[in-house]
Parts: sequence; C-alpha cells; structure tokens
Amino acid sequence: MKQAHHQAHRLHRVFFVSLLTICLCSASSLEAQMAEPTNMMVMDKYDIGGAGPVFAEYFEMVQRIYEGETSAASSWGIYWESPTVRYRLAAVPEAGLNGVLELMSDRTAKADAFSSDDQELFGAAWEGRQTTVWAELGSLNYMPENWDYETVSGNPFHAVRVVYIKQGEQENFERAVQRMNELNRSVGINDLMMRVFRGALGTDAPVYMFRSASESMEAHGRKNSAHRAAREAIIDQWQENNRLMMSMYRHVDQFSNFRVDRLSRAPANR
Repeated sequence: MKQAHHQAHRLHRVFFVSLLTICLCSASSLEAQMAEPTNMMVMDKYDIGGAGPVFAEYFEMVQRIYEGETSAASSWGIYWESPTVRYRLAAVPEAGLNGVLELMSDRTAKADAFSSDDQELFGAAWEGRQTTVWAELGSLNYMPENWDYETVSGNPFHAVRVVYIKQGEQENFERAVQRMNELNRSVGINDLMMRVFRGALGTDAPVYMFRSASESMEAHGRKNSAHRAAREAIIDQWQENNRLMMSMYRHVDQFSNFRVDRLSRAPANR
C-alpha cells in the first residue's frame, strides 16, 4: 500500500515535469506586455490531516538527503498555516521555467532513490498535495532597496492575499498595483515588505499572490495601523485605486503563514 502511494506521488511529479516541459514552448504574447518575471517559485500546499509529527519527520529526513547540496531543489522554507495545512516554498532565482524543470527533475530523482523506510515516511506524511508555480514580479515588489532573502528570513510571519482577477485584466491590474506602490511611497511608508507573484502552472489563472512579511502577527498589525494613518493624506486617491482594483476581482483568499525554520533548509531562501 505504501509503495503504491509512493508510486502515485512519483507519477504526479513525472506528469508535472512533462506538463512544464510543454509550457516552456508556449509563452503568451500577452505576458510580454506585462511585468517580466524576475524569479520563479514552486509552492507545495500539503493537507497533512493529523500527520503533523510525521510531516516534520519527513522533512528532517529530506534535509539529511540534501546535506551539502546547493541546487534549487535543496533549499526550501516550510510554512505553517493551520494545524492541518502546511506549505513548502522553493525559490528558483535564475533560469526561469527551465530552472523549475530542473528542480522538479531533481526532486523526482531523489524520491526514486528513497529507501523502503523513506518511502513509507513519504506515503504517511500528508493526505494530499497541490503543486503550483509562481512568477515573482520584482518590479511590483515593495521591499527595502537592498533587500535579500535574509531580510525575509528575519520576518517569518507572512500575511498572504491571493487575488483571482477577471480574464483580460492582467495589464490593468498590474498598473493598479504600481499605482498602489506609488501612493504608499508618496506618504513615506518605508517598512512595508511585500512581494508580488503572478500565478503560472497549476494555478487558476489569472491570479496574483501578495506576501507581506513581518517579524510577528503583532508587528504586522502595528504596521497596518500606521500605514492606514499615513494614507489619510491621500485617502481619495487611495480609495479610487482600491475601487479600480476591486472591480477586477473574481475572488480573494486571505490567510497567514509562519515559517518553521527547523524544517526549512537554507531558510534565508524563503
């Protein structure tokens, strides 16, 4: 049974890699008119049910397997959303979708080499998994000028907003995000740490993800209150841009993540 479960996950990975290979050859002309991706990110959402301890044991095992390696597949951050939901975020800072393909191929090769005990752990660590690819849009980020991933590592609490927008509104939405950033800068907001991603393979596109990092939930709340007070000076422009953005929405999901460093490898990478 465990072997069959492992085989099903391996086939999922192979299918995902094959689909990604096809997507490498099908770039959209519309994307050329939008913000250029600066990095790619692979995000795995795990439904762990009651398998929290086993999930932790699995990623401790994978850390050992990747010890000493420096590939994109060897670095990730584990994020806690709820007692039953976890995420793994893995950066692909260079090589775009080709880098994503290499990452997924590396993961598949490692899984194929699992021992029987590793396979059993793999099959018991979660009840379901969804893998998606996201393109980071550096020109839309709102980060300190000289930020790096250690900056993110020092702020483990992430407020996450996933915005599903109407078909054909991508360019307009990205312009509205740029306008939002301009308005924030005009009132001197300098502690916002927001990264913007556009959904790619595996997502219900068109969709965008905003990840705002803070030291803690309390720090996030204090920053939000200070930002709202600062925007009073530009409230009319702010509300007008908000109404424009909301007119493009199909649906919005909001939740929070907190990184678990002991299960993350090179946690500064996410």
